[in-house]
Amino acid sequence: MVPCQPLLIQGLMCYNFFMAKNEKGLTDRQEIFCAEFIKDLNAIAAAKRAGYGKLSAERNAYKFLKHEAIRKRIEELKETSFKRAAIDADDILRRLVRIADRTEQEGDFNAAIRSLELLGKHKALWTEKTVNETTIMNAFASGNSDEDIERDVERLKRIATPKLKIVSGETK
Repeated sequence: MVPCQPLLIQGLMCYNFFMAKNEKGLTDRQEIFCAEFIKDLNAIAAAKRAGYGKLSAERNAYKFLKHEAIRKRIEELKETSFKRAAIDADDILRRLVRIADRTEQEGDFNAAIRSLELLGKHKALWTEKTVNETTIMNAFASGNSDEDIERDVERLKRIATPKLKIVSGETK
């Protein structure tokens, strides 16, 4: 008969089993999270499906996505998913152009507009572009007259004098 282990040791063994990391540096639960995340790109739902509790999923889903090993694994899974589907960005763009042309010819303008909208998003045509114009008031550029220039020179001397070491120009 095997002697019973204390509960603390059993708990640690169980903890170590669930916290064991694979060759990619992820626990089993983190690996499941990655697989679930690429299904719908919803981190909270993926964490819940991976077995995390509701509160834990809500609090930590964003942290999971910041975890370096998890991010790398998600990228790997996305790449394999695209390879399995034998599709890439160029394929999608070519198909969108064909759909836009065909649906416009057929008179289905809603589908044509949607295809063109997706193409525009890809080219970042609909992003807001803001131009910030700032007028910088220069305290020293008050004018071009000799008096203004002299006043600016005096201001600069007052600002710089405490930092400058005045050296006599005489040499013997």
